[in-house]
Amino acid sequence: MLEENVSYQTMPRQEIEKEKPTLRVFVVFFHPRSSVTTLGGAEKRFVETLKIFCQEHDLEINVLEAAPSLLKNLGIQCKKDFVSLNFHGKGWLGTYLEWGLWILKAVPRSFSLFRCSGPDVVFVPNNTLPNLALSYLINLTLKAPVCVVAHHIDVPPLNSEAKKCSLYSSYRAIKYSKLVSLFKTIATYITCPLLKRAKGIIAVSNFTAKTLRNMGVSKVKILVSGNAVNLSFIDKVKPCSSGEVFDGIFVGRIAKEKGIFDLLKVWKSVAKVRKNARLLIIGSGVELPSVKERISTMGLKHNVSLRGQCSEAELYSLLKSSRLFIFPSLFEGWGIAVAEALACGLPVVAYDIPALRENFGKCEGVFLVPAKNVESMTSTVLDILNLRGREWLELSSYAKSYAQQFSWEKIAKNDLRLLKIFKKHTK
Repeated sequence: MLEENVSYQTMPRQEIEKEKPTLRVFVVFFHPRSSVTTLGGAEKRFVETLKIFCQEHDLEINVLEAAPSLLKNLGIQCKKDFVSLNFHGKGWLGTYLEWGLWILKAVPRSFSLFRCSGPDVVFVPNNTLPNLALSYLINLTLKAPVCVVAHHIDVPPLNSEAKKCSLYSSYRAIKYSKLVSLFKTIATYITCPLLKRAKGIIAVSNFTAKTLRNMGVSKVKILVSGNAVNLSFIDKVKPCSSGEVFDGIFVGRIAKEKGIFDLLKVWKSVAKVRKNARLLIIGSGVELPSVKERISTMGLKHNVSLRGQCSEAELYSLLKSSRLFIFPSLFEGWGIAVAEALACGLPVVAYDIPALRENFGKCEGVFLVPAKNVESMTSTVLDILNLRGREWLELSSYAKSYAQQFSWEKIAKNDLRLLKIFKKHTK
């Protein structure tokens, strides 16, 4: 980037060409507040790849972000702006209303920033409705090509009982109300035509890519890239200095589709066998009040601890202070939480859903059980907790070894390749 007191007119032509960015990217980055959810996989992916993008000298990035900023204190060198909102909805319906209000407020700001920066492409790091809707309006009005990172799209669980099940029925099956199930289904299906309009889509897994094709997205638009974890940072983190150890740990959004209530059922059964067994739940979300109430009514106050938002260092320290990662999620596009647990040396017990099977099914430290089968998950959890030290260390070694393949540098390179294809095809 040029110094402020240097003008193009006083520089040799070759220096001008060197300083001019060859690719300008405008990023639409809506993300939930920390009270709604902790830093999710989509947000982590964007933050980590953005750090690498900003090392490119021929790349200029302008980010329009939701407030409060996730990028403010990370030292990321790019142009940043944000749109704040005074209204904060409660519950799922309030969340959808908040989405709509944010989009309305972000439209004029995004148009103004877009015209000033003159980008080659609009980059959408998460396929949530606010991001897609705003990018669609930019595309429709300013004719800018859009590239979307598709993390996951809710589909009915692929088991023998659910093959003929609708998405609405799937939400009802995990105890969402009729109204919330309807809104979630509508929101999912609205994303379909918006994704079809994208010039290109970066799918984080083959399963996500297949889902997109089933929705009618052209195969030629889709590039499968993947996800990763910050291995070098994780390796430097030590277990909790207090020596506190948890038998089980869960990290993720506190929501029904993450299997949070199945997790409590599992731990209730575990505690009957191992009375002092301790579970740590890290995360936040709209279902948190219900989870607290359920912990009390199930008599699990002494067995289950809740932890809200925490730093990356704290998160990895707590993971390394646990014996087993439990992940009964029903909807995943890749599973960064699982990869982080493996990198911390934890065996993993999870529901056998397509994305987790694709990315972690070959790891000897990962145990996949039939979706919604609480009894099978409980049995597997107890089997691992009953392992002797040497046997557990062997699983831990498998976990760490498997996680070594996940590199943010490789992922960022794949993403950047697609963004540069946009530049080439839109000249």
